[in-house]
Amino acid sequence: MLLEELRSPIGKSYLLVHQPEREPWVYADWMGYPTPTNVATGALAYLNWMQKQGLHGVLNDNRHLVGRWDNSLDWLQEIWLPHAAHCGLRYWAHLDNAGAMSAGSAAALREVVNGQFKFELFQDQHAAEQWLRTGLARPHSA
Repeated sequence: MLLEELRSPIGKSYLLVHQPEREPWVYADWMGYPTPTNVATGALAYLNWMQKQGLHGVLNDNRHLVGRWDNSLDWLQEIWLPHAAHCGLRYWAHLDNAGAMSAGSAAALREVVNGQFKFELFQDQHAAEQWLRTGLARPHSA
């Protein structure tokens, strides 16, 4: 189910937020060039939807992005990580193409996250979904 479509000021879609049927996560499908404004707006949007839907996982798909989002890492560390904790994020699967520029950004974010929630990088969507299903089915001890 499509929850939200975010568009740039010129009307281009840059993020579709879905909740896959009968799955315990939101699916964030990014596209185009990741500007700092788009990253900030989109990352908060999918976390807010995750919380509204009573979920604790995100499948973050960067396979349709063009470019890196390293210039957003400070913002992600200072604003997004505390918001992710507040919203109850427990599992974050990052889906990317091998060798993609955005994969380097995700690897840098992994270091910043430093165990605050479960974080894995994937090239295969089925593997990412299975990891989320398995992890989110486990009882959570806060």
